[in-house]
Amino acid sequence: MKAEFKSSLLIAVMVFIFSSCSNDWGQADPPAGNQVYPTMEKLVTYTFDSDEELDPLVFNLKSYPGGQQPAIIEDEIAASPVLSLDGGYVRMMNPWTVKESQAAASMTFWLKQVRKPVADNEARAEGDEEVQLEPQDISSPLFHWENENGSSKLDFSVNGWWKYTGVDGSWEVNNPTEYATGYITPDEWHYVALVLRDDSYGIYVDGEKKIDSPAGTDISNVVQFMTRAPYMFINYGADTHASFLIEDLTIYRNSISSKEIAQPKKGNIGGGGSGDEGPDLSKWIMVGADDNSNGFWQVFSEPVGLNGNGTIHYEFYNYTSGNENWHNWVLVITNNGGMSTGGDSELVVFRADNYGWGALYENNAVLSCDYNWDTFKEDMKGAYVSIDIVRNGTDIVITAVTTTADGKTYNYKMEVPNVNVPTIGTFFTLENAHLLFNPDATFVGRTYSNEEFTLGNKDKTSGFWTCWTPVEVFDTDFTNFGFEFINHHGANNWQGWNFVITNGKQAPDSGDGYAEQLFLRCDNYGWASLYDGCERTCNFDWTTYIDDMTDAKCRVYFKTDASGQFTMVARQTTADGRAMPEYRCKGDGFTFPLGIIFTCEGSWLDFSKVGYFPWVDMEPQQ
Repeated sequence: MKAEFKSSLLIAVMVFIFSSCSNDWGQADPPAGNQVYPTMEKLVTYTFDSDEELDPLVFNLKSYPGGQQPAIIEDEIAASPVLSLDGGYVRMMNPWTVKESQAAASMTFWLKQVRKPVADNEARAEGDEEVQLEPQDISSPLFHWENENGSSKLDFSVNGWWKYTGVDGSWEVNNPTEYATGYITPDEWHYVALVLRDDSYGIYVDGEKKIDSPAGTDISNVVQFMTRAPYMFINYGADTHASFLIEDLTIYRNSISSKEIAQPKKGNIGGGGSGDEGPDLSKWIMVGADDNSNGFWQVFSEPVGLNGNGTIHYEFYNYTSGNENWHNWVLVITNNGGMSTGGDSELVVFRADNYGWGALYENNAVLSCDYNWDTFKEDMKGAYVSIDIVRNGTDIVITAVTTTADGKTYNYKMEVPNVNVPTIGTFFTLENAHLLFNPDATFVGRTYSNEEFTLGNKDKTSGFWTCWTPVEVFDTDFTNFGFEFINHHGANNWQGWNFVITNGKQAPDSGDGYAEQLFLRCDNYGWASLYDGCERTCNFDWTTYIDDMTDAKCRVYFKTDASGQFTMVARQTTADGRAMPEYRCKGDGFTFPLGIIFTCEGSWLDFSKVGYFPWVDMEPQQ
């Protein structure tokens, strides 16, 4: 659905940065009490190293008409035996049934989808001419679960298509008839990690997150079915069937951690790591000494403020001495948009261990969490924390989702009513801990769920200059304002995102004096009064550009300075997780008021964030 996109005049976002420096999160569970705390556990790994491993008491190997029975073959790239499914399928006892899952189920595996030559090319497959391959099958289930009488079924395909139909309802995401995600490309090996939780799901390919959905949709019945169905199938569940190679299929109880998600080394594929390295933290922002020696209120993060309604988001690793429960992160909410000056300026102090204080804390704030206090000190060592501060009117809701190093997830929430100040500030301090912030994840502004705010027709029929986002107006210099969206590209280079810098007026002109300072397309072309004087740089591979831009995740940042110089930086990631070359535009002579509008042609955009990314480094990165 399309959302009404409100003007920035109705929501002003203030970002306060006082010193130099180099994204939809879970809902809290009820207060701690009688909860069962989810514990990750590896149940089994199928290495498919030999025919003897295919125990007929566990695996039933079947072939389709004209196909081959699944078999163990040697693969040169994987440098090991693998399970080949070429016109056949496997029915196996569901490995999750050996032990009850509590809140999630996870699996990892190596996968290669093999496309075959089209029929009229098979005869020349060994010749000199290029062989035309069949289109990728993104609909046929890779994995399938069903109950004894077939009344309930669950499928997963390489499009990331989860589809459940059962006596207790239905659920699906990433239907390939609606769009191709490009999550798992054919004819090459990929390391895949899947997590299905009671309220969300995650798909990771080659160690990169393709999607980790916001919590909120109750799919606990799907998780229960997946882990309790008597049978699990590979390459089964539809009238058409793809050809797969699969290796090292590992089944986990509950949610896996970044260690299991990271791509390991496998033969001649993989990242060369052991799976233990995690992300590159060299450009992240550290607060506190790395020996956890700082006392309380000695070090602080840069403050980020919000004027009006909106969301402030942070992500960071929490490192702690582990000596006391309170030796962790501390979030401070102020009434002045910046750092605390003491006294009444502190609206709320939100401590990691379900405690706090401040002007609005006593007899006002409501806290809930599902921590396991028996393991809390150890759980917080190296835990990854995602925090949202959401303001709506006079109400603030703070949600912290903590993922421990071994994959457990905890939810912590504070609700603060009666916030009667126009601007709030946020910053972090700590005690006997240190924090490592992801600068690209820090955000303040408006957030949107999947397809809540879109631009252009989903069938890609929108003509040129027929759709626009409402104008974002700036009357003075600004920095790090940006848009995050998925670009569903069209058939030509120019059929993707475009932006317009106006004189502060909305498009199209309704007799209000609308004028364009710059029109710039995604394919490094444009026009308008200041276009010729702009310096533009990009190193796109134009032979693959349309494929690269199809369903690409895009971040487009803007800033100005006192000299009248304007800068745009576009950082884009292909649907299969590859970073595209950075696209930059810089020009002089821009004047205020200055408006930013997005438009598109023969394509459509799905926005997820509009606002400030205050800690992003806009200097050239490539």
